[in-house]
Amino acid sequence: MAKLRRPAPPVRTAPPPPGQSPATGPSPVPGSRGSPVEPSAPPKAAPRPAERQRPPAGAPSGSPAAVKPVAPAPPEATPRPAERQPAPSGSPAAEKPRPAPAARPAPTPAPAKPAKIERLAWFFPQETPPDTVPSPIANAAAVDSAGRIFLHQHERLVALVEENGQPKVLWEYVTGHRAPGPVVVGPQDTLRLHCADGYLHAVEAATGKQPWPPACVGEPLGYAQPVVDQEGNTWISAADGGLLHVDPRGRLQKPGRYFRSRQKLNAAGILSGGILYIGSEEGYMLAIEMGPERGTACWDQQSERGYVGALRSAPARTADGVLVVVGADDRLVGIAASGTILWKTQMPGQMLGAPVFDRFGHIYIGVSQAPRGRRPGGLLLCLDGNSHKIRWEYQAAGPVESTPVIGQDDVIYFGDNTGVLHAVNFHGRKLWTSQLGSPVRSAGTIVGPHRLAFGLDNERLVVLECTSEGLAAEGWPKIGCTLGQSGLV
Repeated sequence: MAKLRRPAPPVRTAPPPPGQSPATGPSPVPGSRGSPVEPSAPPKAAPRPAERQRPPAGAPSGSPAAVKPVAPAPPEATPRPAERQPAPSGSPAAEKPRPAPAARPAPTPAPAKPAKIERLAWFFPQETPPDTVPSPIANAAAVDSAGRIFLHQHERLVALVEENGQPKVLWEYVTGHRAPGPVVVGPQDTLRLHCADGYLHAVEAATGKQPWPPACVGEPLGYAQPVVDQEGNTWISAADGGLLHVDPRGRLQKPGRYFRSRQKLNAAGILSGGILYIGSEEGYMLAIEMGPERGTACWDQQSERGYVGALRSAPARTADGVLVVVGADDRLVGIAASGTILWKTQMPGQMLGAPVFDRFGHIYIGVSQAPRGRRPGGLLLCLDGNSHKIRWEYQAAGPVESTPVIGQDDVIYFGDNTGVLHAVNFHGRKLWTSQLGSPVRSAGTIVGPHRLAFGLDNERLVVLECTSEGLAAEGWPKIGCTLGQSGLV
C-alpha cells in the first residue's frame, strides 16, 4: 500500500498593494496583450507584482511554494538634494519663499545730555536750525571799530553784539547764496562780501542797509576775498584770471580788467604801500603796483621771481617786508620784497591753514599728518624767526587745519579736526583745552576783551572766555592781520 505524503503547509503571502483585490491578484495592465481595454478609462500604470516569499525549509519541489519568486524592480534612486531638478512653474514648490519677518528695531534711547563745554561764553545760533544741511565755517568773523561782530551763515549776513553774556542780533541781510570768502570791513565801517550769485554786496555795518546796489563781478574763487583800500576801492579776483576794480560808488571799471592776466589769483591778498601781494593757482606770488587806472606786475616771472609752487593760503608779512607763504611739497617759504626766495623750511605734514607770527618774529602754523596704518594727527609748530628752524612742536588731538590767533598776552589759540580748542603759551606748553563737539577748521579771532571766537563745522560760531584782552599789537596775530581783515596793512 502506497504511503501518502503529508501536504506542505500553506505559504503566507505579502498583503496586496492598494487597488488590488486579494482574490484576483494584480489587475491586468491596460493595453497589454490579452487584457480588456476600456476606451473611456484613462490608462493606468501597471502595479509591481507582489514579492513572493521563499518556501520554508523541507518543502517539496514542484509545490506552489517552491516556485522561484520574481525579483522586484529595483527602487528608483532618490536624487541628492543638490541634484534635485527645479519644480515646474506654477507648482507650490516653485513659489518664492516668504522672507523672514524683520526684527523689531530696538527702542531709540533718549538723547544724551551734551557734555559741559569748558570756558563757553555762547554759541550763535544757540541751536542748529532744523531741516538744514550745515556748511562748515572756514573763515574768521570780522569785527568793526564799534565792536560789532559780522559773519555769513545760512545764506545771510548777520551783525551781532554781546549783551548780558549772550549774542544779540542787530540786523540780518539776506544774500540767498553761500559766500566762500570772509566778510571784510572797509573804510567808514562798510562791509564787503562776494557771494556765489556773482555779486559783490556792500552793507553798512551800523544799519545793514546797502550804500549801493550789488555789483555783478562774476563767480567767486574758492580761496580769494575782496581787498579794500582806504578810499573804498575794492579789487576782486576774476574767475577767469586777473583783477576787477569796483570804485567807492559800486561801479565796475570798464572796459577790460584792472589787471590783465591768465592766472587765477585764487588766494587772499595783502595791500601795503600801494603794492598788492597775492598768490596764483600757477604757483607764483605776484606783486602788483596799484595804479589809478591799471595794475602793473612788479616781478619778472620769466626769471622765476616769487615762484613757490601751489599757493592757496593767505600770506603773512613781517615788519621788514618779508612775505611768509605756504609753498609746494610741505614747505614754508620766505620771499623778499624783490621776489627772491630767502629761505625754505620742510614741515612734517600738510599745511592747510595760514601762518601767523608773534612780536618776537616766531612763526606759528598747524600741520595735518596721515601716516599709513595709523590714526590721522596734527601739530602746532613754532619756527624760530631768525634761523627758521622748528623751535617746538605741540601734539594736537587730530589734524590741524585751523589758522591760529595770538592774544596780547602771547597765548596762541587754535582748533583741530576732533573738535578740541587749544590754548598754548609762548613755550609750547598747554594752558587749557575745550571739547566743542564739532571740528574746528576755521581761522580764529578775538572779538572783544576775554572773548575768543572760532567757526565750527556745524555752522555755528562759538565764543569762549580767554585770558587775552585783545589781539597782539605787534607781529601778524591772525589771518589778514587785522580784525577787519580787509587786506590793508
